[in-house]
Amino acid sequence: MHCTALRALTLAIISGYGAAQNTWYVSELATSPFEGTLTQPFKEISQAIADPDTLSGDTLLVLPGKYESFSTGLKGVHIRSTDGPLVTSITPGADFRTVRLFAMSGNDFEGFTVYGKAGGWAVTGRSANVSRCILLGQPNAEFGFLQDANCGVNDSTVKHCLVAGFKYGVSSNVYCIVVASNSILHGNTHDLDTESHYCVFGSVGFLGLPVNCLQVNPQVVDFAGHDFHLLPNSPCIDAGDPNSPLDPDGSRADIGPFPYDANYLPYTTYCTAKVNSLGCTPQIQATNTGSLTSSRPFWLSCTNQISQRSGLLSYGFAPLAAPYQGGFKCVAAPTRRSGVLNSGGNSGAPDCSGVFTLDFNQTIRAGLDPELVLGQEVFCQFWARDATASFGSNRSDALRFTVAP
Repeated sequence: MHCTALRALTLAIISGYGAAQNTWYVSELATSPFEGTLTQPFKEISQAIADPDTLSGDTLLVLPGKYESFSTGLKGVHIRSTDGPLVTSITPGADFRTVRLFAMSGNDFEGFTVYGKAGGWAVTGRSANVSRCILLGQPNAEFGFLQDANCGVNDSTVKHCLVAGFKYGVSSNVYCIVVASNSILHGNTHDLDTESHYCVFGSVGFLGLPVNCLQVNPQVVDFAGHDFHLLPNSPCIDAGDPNSPLDPDGSRADIGPFPYDANYLPYTTYCTAKVNSLGCTPQIQATNTGSLTSSRPFWLSCTNQISQRSGLLSYGFAPLAAPYQGGFKCVAAPTRRSGVLNSGGNSGAPDCSGVFTLDFNQTIRAGLDPELVLGQEVFCQFWARDATASFGSNRSDALRFTVAP
């Protein structure tokens, strides 16, 4: 069927939809009864959509958490996270499509990180508006966003998103298109197979470089580590569609899921280290980014340690700065501990050449700590044996970071 005729038929179908405008809440922490209210929310997005009281035109507000894949079916609902893609994710299920926005009209999807599995698609839609999302493909994932062959009333849109790790980043179909705008498509085999405005690409794709788009490095904090905040020199800053709404600072829209924030840091140090028995001050450091899915290491290290000594990393989910055993305890209880580490360094007479090193992304990916989830803020500190110091030990200063996609 020709696309114009198909859309005319679609308009006729959806004219019977009610103009409901109810708001329903979803939280992974919900317990029965699941009523969709703020105090008794639904537990899953699919549960909210399936409820007979949820109608086309309604809004689903999704609180931070990790949610299962879903399909909207024929309900044109507005699905928005309350706190954005850094704390709200959708993971693949049995279906090869993680998110299916299948209504012929009215599907808005905003503020999520969506993962596409091997051979699968992160998001597919008919008349869908996807915005402020991060779409990440696991190895051998096929599509970031794919316009369904059944077009719906309008073309789909992908706005202020980041799409990476797919064979095809954003793709249209034979009958209708999806328009990508103000988005970063980078790290895909083919970034684009559709119309685009004011986007930044890595490898462009089938249509060459669209007008008003750039083929440049987007200059984000740690692309391989999945920290997609813009660096100060990013070409994405103030480079979005001039007709788009302004950024929160009143400047022209930036390209990507996050407006540039000059105050953003991937991690910071705090608290005070205890000087060791050789007069050296242990110093905690980090390299790369803590990530839920990146294969890149996130090295936590501590220099100025006494050589050839054992120690460990202590971490938790709240900061502290309490005097303790001649130094400071910088992580609030309850805390977790790494396995025993060795500082290495020079052999022979002890000196301060020792360094503790730990890839914390291995800890995250191991899945043994259920609290190491997307958006979780982590606080950590190194402890080491120091036989001639007070209490026979020393502690470093501390570091705080947030688990990225």
